Amino acid sequence: MTLREQTHMRREIEEILGIVASFLDRSGPVLDATAAALRTRNPALVARVARGSSDHVCAYLEYAIELTLGLPVVSIGLSIASIYGKDLKLANSATITISQSGKSPDIVGIAQSARRSGAISIAITNTAGSPLANASDFTIDLHADVEQGVAATLRDGRSSLDRPLKRRCGPACCRQ
Repeated sequence: MTLREQTHMRREIEEILGIVASFLDRSGPVLDATAAALRTRNPALVARVARGSSDHVCAYLEYAIELTLGLPVVSIGLSIASIYGKDLKLANSATITISQSGKSPDIVGIAQSARRSGAISIAITNTAGSPLANASDFTIDLHADVEQGVAATLRDGRSSLDRPLKRRCGPACCRQ
């Protein structure tokens, strides 16, 4: 391969900045509404739910949230709601679920359980009309097109936007 030839992954990486700007523009209203709900409800902790590359994004978000907002972030076992039928006590929390398809029954089950328990349920997905989106209070649609390089290249680039999201939410978003 010569320097002039580009792989799908390389093209996707080069597109990230433009796509992030588009994402922030297109998703601005839901980001603002989510931030307002977080400021109003002032959760004591954030629970995170994902698998695979989405779980890597959650690990990054965990550090960003803990370092910038001082909130503890915990990971919830995927089968707690879907297999064991257990609702956790999440009334004073926010729950972030990440799923590309938004169709994983265990992740959807946690979002439904969190909502029943009184948590602010936030979905990050690439499928706005998915079961996960329908199970959540807020759905942040990534607006990612079909990816042809390494799976999740663009989604992970967009999901890891701690600075722009913190600017929308602000340090007063949650407890200090």
